[in-house]
Amino acid sequence: MKNRIKVENIKTCYHYAEHYWIIDGKPIVEYLDNYIKAGFCPALSRFGSMLGLLPAWTGRLIWEWENDFVWELIDSPHDINLPILVCEDDCDLSCIIILVKIRKSENCMYWDKIGYLNRKNWDIKEERKSGILCLTAYTDKDWELYGDNIALEKYNSTEYWDWVAKNSYEENIRRLRNYMKSYMQKDENIDWIKETGWEFDIYEYQAAVDVYRKLYIENRKLHITE
Repeated sequence: MKNRIKVENIKTCYHYAEHYWIIDGKPIVEYLDNYIKAGFCPALSRFGSMLGLLPAWTGRLIWEWENDFVWELIDSPHDINLPILVCEDDCDLSCIIILVKIRKSENCMYWDKIGYLNRKNWDIKEERKSGILCLTAYTDKDWELYGDNIALEKYNSTEYWDWVAKNSYEENIRRLRNYMKSYMQKDENIDWIKETGWEFDIYEYQAAVDVYRKLYIENRKLHITE
């Protein structure tokens, strides 16, 4: 029997509402909070309650490029480790990131397990070099735009940091695509908390995604107008 999934705007433990996935009648954060209380992820225990985590799909992350990056992953046709929740205090991808391992078939979407992204292997210098200086990710268009200017600059040079300051979106979306995406896909970088084995009807799942997409589009417009 397939699991049921939908999205509801429910009150958190902090008395404000969030749009959460409701799986078989229970919010995703309740599952996660119970897993942590049961000792399934000691690394998360120090953070306390998981009941107020911010859904990563609503377009309410503080950085525009992080919202767009998350939606690139959501729309990926491939099986993928996908962020679903982040720290409600930071509201970005720098602190707590809860992911699910996703598989797709013609008729079903599977969330096989849920986990926490650990940073023990994170290399800040390599992450910074994965932006405009990551030439292995260049397209022909990139070479046309940057090949005779910033592409061959030295990391940490004044010219490099001047470019980053003026092109923050372009630099940071590249770092996410070129470094964080691949980092998230490696099991050694994830503390898997629980094998959930959730199986959803593809149409019901897509309806839930569409709720979040609408929120993302609405909040994306707010980013642009601010």
